[in-house]
Amino acid sequence: MLAPIQGTNQYWFHVKGEVKAMIAEYGSPTLFLTLSCAEYDSADIAQYLRKVNNAPQLYSISRLCTEDPVSVSRQFSYKFKDFFNIVILQRGVLGKVEQYYVKKEYQMRGVPHYHILQWIENAPVVGIDRPEEVCSFIQDRITCHIPDSNTSPDLNFLVTKCQMHKCSKRNIKVGKSYVSRCPFDFPRPVRDSICINDVENSLKSCNKIYDLKRNEKEVRVNDYDPLLLKLWRSNMDL
Repeated sequence: MLAPIQGTNQYWFHVKGEVKAMIAEYGSPTLFLTLSCAEYDSADIAQYLRKVNNAPQLYSISRLCTEDPVSVSRQFSYKFKDFFNIVILQRGVLGKVEQYYVKKEYQMRGVPHYHILQWIENAPVVGIDRPEEVCSFIQDRITCHIPDSNTSPDLNFLVTKCQMHKCSKRNIKVGKSYVSRCPFDFPRPVRDSICINDVENSLKSCNKIYDLKRNEKEVRVNDYDPLLLKLWRSNMDL
């Protein structure tokens, strides 16, 4: 009865069942992508809010978002659907998508974001294909690099503005004790080259199965795809 109501235990039980069914049918997903809203910096959301609310120019975008969160969510959904259909599915920026699962969620302040599981055609599988093939596949799509501000000013701006993680440490249970650390595992380790971690231990600790090449200035950079970031122009995690 409560399964259609978002946020209920029955709803999440149903969602978990759908994902488990897809994994049983197609295997583990290749990529997990999160796209966030950045409502205060989105020109399309600002334009839409001023139009539907007939708001004067002196109204700040933060005020409009606070007073009309429904329109924020509606415009963001329009934007995401077009972006996903054209860039991800039709253009195949991350590879040809064979199957996908999309889930819309809301943050604490009521702003939406999307989580997307993707099954990519002919993607190498950890533990089956050669590690070199897996590393090459990852490096072709995912990076944490902060580009030079002179040679790539726009991408440098987007990475430093949208992709830098600000930690809020929490008490997390590790074994039988609690430790204070970032729930998203930042800062990330410095690496001279990409490496594949032990899969079983990584999954048990809810960490990624790989570590990207990363210098000391990039330990708080959220992983991203350069082309997707330039097109989306808001925070993402890949």
